[in-house]
Amino acid sequence: MTRLPDPDRSRAVLIGTGTHADGSGLPSLPAIGANLTDLRQVLTDPATGSLPVEHCITAADPTTAGEVGALLARAATEATDLLFVYYGGHGLVDDRGRLHLALPRTDAADIRWTALPFETLREELLDSPAAIRVLVLDCCFSGRAIEAMTSGHSTVAGQIDVAGTYTLASTSANAVAYAPEGATHTAFTGALLAALRGPVELSLDDLFDEVRRDLAVRDMPRPQRRVVNNAGNLVLVRPPDPTAPRPAPASDPPPAAWTDPGASAPPSPPWHQGSVTALPKSRRPKVKLHIPAGAWLLLCVLVAGLIGWYWLDTETHWDKDKLRDAVQQAAVELGKRSESADGPVKGYFADEPLEDDIAQLIDESGKGPQHGVTPTVKHITETDSDGNVSDSNAGDYEVTSQDIDSAFCMHVTTAVRTPGHDLVPATVNVSATVTDGACPPARRPGAGNGSSPSSTPSKTS
Repeated sequence: MTRLPDPDRSRAVLIGTGTHADGSGLPSLPAIGANLTDLRQVLTDPATGSLPVEHCITAADPTTAGEVGALLARAATEATDLLFVYYGGHGLVDDRGRLHLALPRTDAADIRWTALPFETLREELLDSPAAIRVLVLDCCFSGRAIEAMTSGHSTVAGQIDVAGTYTLASTSANAVAYAPEGATHTAFTGALLAALRGPVELSLDDLFDEVRRDLAVRDMPRPQRRVVNNAGNLVLVRPPDPTAPRPAPASDPPPAAWTDPGASAPPSPPWHQGSVTALPKSRRPKVKLHIPAGAWLLLCVLVAGLIGWYWLDTETHWDKDKLRDAVQQAAVELGKRSESADGPVKGYFADEPLEDDIAQLIDESGKGPQHGVTPTVKHITETDSDGNVSDSNAGDYEVTSQDIDSAFCMHVTTAVRTPGHDLVPATVNVSATVTDGACPPARRPGAGNGSSPSSTPSKTS
């Protein structure tokens, strides 16, 4: 069941960096200003938004990480229902592969000391008492935030899992985001705003599906998400009422500033009832329902039949959420394996296929039906410049099931941890991450160990 956030107990912080000094190595992003302005307008619209203007703070081109931290810390402390955090700008990765968020004074040659580490933002989310935390990142390499939220090397991820969290990233861990030249918004945020302004009420899960379809049609990078518990059922905006006159928009407080707590609160709109935000419902006359005595037996038989059908369906068929959980658990188990190159697990060196191993891990996860069919695991192989199939078992593994019209992509990477010698054999580290949707088509690997940058001038780096 979907629900709206409590406007009195919810906070939003919208952060964006669109300008950079000459010599920083980072191009300016004019669309970021419109991203912040329009996203705030949608969230605080008197007719359809879910937040009052004083609880939605905009930080455009914040000077230092300390300024951002002060806004985040205060919002995180005050939010007890929803904490919504958005960042738009350049995403940068340091030499250890850690994600940083660019600020106006960020120097691309000195990321660690001039940009905001994503780890700092994640810790503020962790410390917040909010029931639901929503993080939206529109920047390059934003998919690394998904990996950070699911990281198994510390207890932080497990602590965040206690409450509902929803992480929405504009692209994958190793891909760039797009800001089409001359467009009002960046590609991802433009699709997000279009979905929020639509005529239908959308939960966070529905919102992600709409944005993903929009970007796929335009051949843009696929967004990523991570959801815990029931966070995906939250609704950020209501659909417009075509019969009601549109109220005049409320005046905005100064950007990046908090409204004085001692000031008198604005009058509540007519659809605000106590601490619950909902459109007024018309009263209907009560109708007494008379059921003949003979119909009770038929009703009981129908109910028993529905219960039996539901039990049979759950015991023999996968559903999307269970399959996602099973694939993610299989990725975790796969990532725990660090084996000798001369040892029993040679599948990581292409001597044995990984498809059967992954399928077995999915079956052993305990997430699926007791009598269901094992999902299909397909290795998306890559070819070299001569058209030969790569002999490496690293790469993308697409998991599908005949029960659902969905797919999940497991990205498997391997690396030799020690080179080995005559006495000590080489060992290999295995890591795996999972994203929603089918794997991208197989491609020929380019030079180096990463994807080459596009020549498109509208790309956000």
